Amino acid sequence: MASSNNVEIIKETERCLRIVDQLSKFDFIAMDAEGINLGKEGPLTLLQIGTVIDKVYLFDIASNKDLFRNGKLKDILQSENLVKVAHLVISENKGRRLPPSMKLSDVCQMYSDNAQPLEQKDKVKIKWTKEDGELWARRPLTDEMIEYASNDVTALIPTVYHNQKRILEERNLIPEFKTRVEDEINYYIDEATSQRKKTRVDEIVESILTDMEKKYGKDTRFQDITDEDEINAMHHLRYDPEVMSPFIKKLKTEEIKARLKELSDQLSTEGNNFVPKAKSYGFLRAYQYISERDIQTKAKRLQQALDTIFLADMKNKYSSTTKISVISPYEKDALRSIRPRSQRDSTINPVLLSLYWQKIEKDIDFEIEQLQITGRKYNMPQGKYKWLQYNCTDNVPDRIKRKAKRHLDNYDKT
Repeated sequence: MASSNNVEIIKETERCLRIVDQLSKFDFIAMDAEGINLGKEGPLTLLQIGTVIDKVYLFDIASNKDLFRNGKLKDILQSENLVKVAHLVISENKGRRLPPSMKLSDVCQMYSDNAQPLEQKDKVKIKWTKEDGELWARRPLTDEMIEYASNDVTALIPTVYHNQKRILEERNLIPEFKTRVEDEINYYIDEATSQRKKTRVDEIVESILTDMEKKYGKDTRFQDITDEDEINAMHHLRYDPEVMSPFIKKLKTEEIKARLKELSDQLSTEGNNFVPKAKSYGFLRAYQYISERDIQTKAKRLQQALDTIFLADMKNKYSSTTKISVISPYEKDALRSIRPRSQRDSTINPVLLSLYWQKIEKDIDFEIEQLQITGRKYNMPQGKYKWLQYNCTDNVPDRIKRKAKRHLDNYDKT
C-alpha cells in the first residue's frame, strides 16, 4: 500500500500534462476508477493510476473535467504501447469458458501471497450504497476515500502484475489480455465495445447449452449441476420458452426458482440492511410474466420488498438536487412503483418525487429520439400511447407535458 506521501491528487490541467508525460514512459501502470453508480450514465469522478515505483496519482475528474482532453488523460487510456493492469483475470487458460468477475481480494490471492486489498473496502462500499449515494462526488476527498482509491491500484503491482504476466506469457495470452483490459476500460463509454462483449458472451452461452443437451439425461435437475460454467450459462440465459428446448426450459425454470430462493434468503437475513449484489433486479419484473404462478407470486413479493428498501435508502442517500443520471439501475426500477397523483404530490418524499419526474422526462426523451432515428418504422404499443397521453395532463410538470404532447403530435403525423 502506498504511503500518504506517495499519493498525489491531480486537479490542475498543467500538472496533469506533466504526469501523463511521465506515465507514458512506464512499461505498465495499474488503473481503476470511481464514480457515482459508474456506467454509461453514472459519471466518473476519480481516475486512479499506480506505478511500479509505488506512486499513486488520483486524477480528480469531478473538480476538473478538462483533465481528460486537455490534460491528455484520454491519451493514456487509448495508448496501445502502455500496458494497463486492471482487476481482470483470463481464466480460459484453465479450461473455463464463462468465468465470473472476480473481486480484487480474489485476484490478489490468486497471484500474490503479499498483496492485500484494503480491509475496509466493504465498509466504504456500504457507505455509498446505503448512506451517501454521491460519496465519490464529495470534495475534498477524505483520508478514507484516498486510502480506498489508492489501494485499488497499489494492490495490483508489482507482484500481482509480474506473476500474472508470467502465466499469460507461458500460455500465449498476452494479446488476449490486452484486448480484454481495453474492453473493460471502454465497456461503459463505447457502444461497439459493449456489443462486442455481449456477442462474445452470448456465443459462449449457446455453445455451453448445446454441450449440456448432449451431456445430461433428461431427468437431470439444475441442482444436480456442479460445473460453474454451466451454472453461469443458465444465469445468463434469458427465459424464452418459444426457442428453448424442453430440457433447457426445465433447467432454466429450476434455476429461476433457486435464484428467487437465494434472494429471499438474503432479504430474510439482512432485512432493511440489505446490500444489493446486482446492478439491476429488473429480472424480477420479467419473472412476473412467466406462466408458473408460484414464480410470479414470489417474484412480485420480492420486487415489492426490494422497492420498499431501495426507496427508503434513496431518501437518505440522495438530495433534491441529485440528478437521475447518478442513480443505479435498480433504483430507477424502484421509482416505477411510485404513483404521484399530481406534479407536487405531498404524500411522496420530495427527493423521490424529483427523481421520479426526472426519470419520466428521460423516458420520454428516449422515445423522441427513437422516433427521430426510425421514422415510420417507429412502433408505439397502446399501453405506451396511453402513458404518453397521461403525461400530457396537468398532473405532470409543464416541461414534461410539452414534450409528451409534441411527441404524440409528431407520432400521429407519421
